[in-house]
Amino acid sequence: MVAAIRASGQDFPLLLHIVGATLVFGALLASASCIALARGQVRLLRVGYFSLLLVALPGWILMRLSGEWIYRKQGWDDLPDALSDPSWLRIGFGVADWGAVLFVLALVLGGIAVRRLRRGQGTPRLLQATMGLALVIAVGYVVAVWAMTGKPNYVDAAPAAAAVQASTNAVRVTASEFRFQLSRSSVPEGATTFTVVNRGKVAHNFWIDGKSTPQVSPGSRAELTVELTAGKHLYVCTVPGHANAGMKGTLTVR
Repeated sequence: MVAAIRASGQDFPLLLHIVGATLVFGALLASASCIALARGQVRLLRVGYFSLLLVALPGWILMRLSGEWIYRKQGWDDLPDALSDPSWLRIGFGVADWGAVLFVLALVLGGIAVRRLRRGQGTPRLLQATMGLALVIAVGYVVAVWAMTGKPNYVDAAPAAAAVQASTNAVRVTASEFRFQLSRSSVPEGATTFTVVNRGKVAHNFWIDGKSTPQVSPGSRAELTVELTAGKHLYVCTVPGHANAGMKGTLTVR
C-alpha cells in the first residue's frame, strides 16, 4: 500500500523521519515525567535531563535531516512558489526549527541545574523550567503530527468552481501512476476546460496556473476551467512526491 501511494525511493527517508520524530517525542515526555516526579531526587532529575541530551537531541537531528531529504526527494523545491510551501509543510518545518530553539534553551537550563544540584547548590527551579519547555515542545510536535497527517489547506489553492461560461478549449487529462496524458499539447489563448480522469490506483489532482481540481479518486473524474494567457504553463499533481515522480509537464498556450 505504501509503495502504491509514494514513488519509489521515498520510503527510507520517510522511515528515518518517523523514527527521529518518535525518538524526540518519547524523550520529551520521558524527560518531563522524570523531572515532574523527581521531587528533589537528583538521580531522577539527571535521568530527565539526559533523556533530552542523549535521546531527544540525536532524534531531532535525524528527524530534521531526513525531513529535508524527503522534501527534496518529493521535489517540493522544484515546484512553483505557489506550491513549494503548503500549510502542512510550513507547520512541520516551523515546529522543528522553532522547537529547536526552545530545545537548546531547555538543554542549557537543565545542564546548569544538574551541575548546581550535583554540587549541592541551588533549587530544582531551573529543571522545572526545563520540564515546562519540554512540555511546550511536545505539544508543538502533536500539532506537527496533525498537520503532516491531516494536511490542512492541502493544495494551497482553492479548488476551482464550476465553469461560469462556455469554453471552446477542451482538454482531456488522463492521470495514472505517475504520469499525465493530455489530449492536446497546445490550446488557443482563453478559457480552457480540463476534464481530469483518474485511471490510476490512488488519488491524484491536476494543478495549473494557480488553480486545482480536488483530489480525484481512482475511477472518478473532475473538471477545471482556467483562463490561460499565451505562453508556457506548468501543470503538476500536488500530491506529495507525485510531481517529482513524473506527474508534471508544460502546456503551450498560443
